[in-house]
Amino acid sequence: MKRRLALLLAPLAFGACVVWPAGSGPNAAPLTFEQAQALGEKAVFVDVREPWQFAESHIPGAINVPAEQVEARAEELRRLGRLPVFYCG
Repeated sequence: MKRRLALLLAPLAFGACVVWPAGSGPNAAPLTFEQAQALGEKAVFVDVREPWQFAESHIPGAINVPAEQVEARAEELRRLGRLPVFYCG
């Protein structure tokens, strides 16, 4: 889990953004927004930006879990029963 989290957070540290479905592993290709959207109710968008950024704008229906809280809130995300698709920006 820590390795996957590091792979997710590394691009964020450099100002890049990824759309990456959890559980697909670090070797998975990122999804396009259209591919992620096509998952419909099977997925939930997880905005990993700060709460003030989320408040300014976000994908409708997305939830906010700041990047530094992803690992601590992993069980909460699992309990949603939907594939988390992480994004920023």
